[in-house]
Amino acid sequence: MKRKTKIILIVIAILVIVCIAAIAVMVTSDLKQEEKLGKELDSLYALLNNYPLDYESLDKQLSTIITTDDYAKVEKAIKDYSGDFVNYMKQFDTLINDETLINALNIENIKEDGPDFTNTKKKLSESKTSLNTVLTNFSNYLTEEAALSYIKDIELDEYYTDLYKQYVLGDSLSEMESAKNEIVKSLNDVKALIKNEEETINFLVKNKRSWKVENNQLVFYSASLSKQYNDIISKIK
Repeated sequence: MKRKTKIILIVIAILVIVCIAAIAVMVTSDLKQEEKLGKELDSLYALLNNYPLDYESLDKQLSTIITTDDYAKVEKAIKDYSGDFVNYMKQFDTLINDETLINALNIENIKEDGPDFTNTKKKLSESKTSLNTVLTNFSNYLTEEAALSYIKDIELDEYYTDLYKQYVLGDSLSEMESAKNEIVKSLNDVKALIKNEEETINFLVKNKRSWKVENNQLVFYSASLSKQYNDIISKIK
């Protein structure tokens, strides 16, 4: 009987050791996965914080998942969220690098498209529409509700949900609100630029019989109109 009891105790001890070892392996594996995730996201955020953005490197990193299990779910959700930010930034960069905005009032464009500026007015109108779309996208995107929508249909324990929030929302919502305010301010600056360029173009069209291009310079036939023009473009400068 004692021998049988000893065997049972030995089996129990072995099972306890095996369970402890299995738990230790799982904990170690989880710690390694979390460390791996942390390094990956640090690298990603470093790219996102370096403007102008390196879109080639970002697209490559965003399309790769390096963790497993629930960590992989968190990583994918974060990268999906970050990927939409990158797409919005691509739209923004395309907008502000548009030659129409850059060259609308240079002398070459005035000679080529004046005095009616049909092409310039059309492109500025399109830029304004694109800008409003980008502004709406960012305003809707940089909210807690939008951020959490990326894990809405994913089954995650509370721990992993909190991990996602930690990386996406930061320590407080004020960080997201601050980022939103900065981006909206930049977009409103571009909106003001477009508005001022449109005002200038409309002024030139309205007074198209009162100016000419001479020696690569815009020359008005009256000092009054010249002053009005300079007052308008000073807003752009």
